[in-house]
Amino acid sequence: MAVKIMLGGAEEAIKNLEKLSPENIGSAVKASAKRAALAARTAGTGHVRQIYTIRSGDMKERTMIFSEADGATLKVKGATESVKKYRANEREKGIFVAIKHGGGRIVPRSFAMNSGQYVQRRGPERFPLKGLHGPSVPQLFGNEAVMSEMQERAGEVFETRLYHEIGRQLGVV
Repeated sequence: MAVKIMLGGAEEAIKNLEKLSPENIGSAVKASAKRAALAARTAGTGHVRQIYTIRSGDMKERTMIFSEADGATLKVKGATESVKKYRANEREKGIFVAIKHGGGRIVPRSFAMNSGQYVQRRGPERFPLKGLHGPSVPQLFGNEAVMSEMQERAGEVFETRLYHEIGRQLGVV
């Protein structure tokens, strides 16, 4: 015995999918990838802020998102950051620096110059002076826990946005 199933609207769905050209699919992938990169940056910034005392704006300054033909690239670059970007303040015995939450100590032989720069003497003599610096933003984003969370969030957002973009181009959404 054969059972015949009639799907209402299947022919219309096939016609709608045929409307999509490769350029339309490419633009949907590009837009979805850019949104996924933004979401990954937000997730990474939030996770870094749970570990380190740096502000999110200082991290976002060092990131760039590039749209490409087949997706998007999140690029993080920059040199070591001054301890002023982290939690640092002057005390009587030197400069107190906390790079990670729940930590911190006074850097020996450190002081603030008139220009507001935090420095440390290298040896027993007055000079040379060395500026106080913490880790760079790429090092913070390079943490394995941060990378895995960013990849997971980017995958989720890419999938949902791709369905949305295709539906938008078909006129369904």
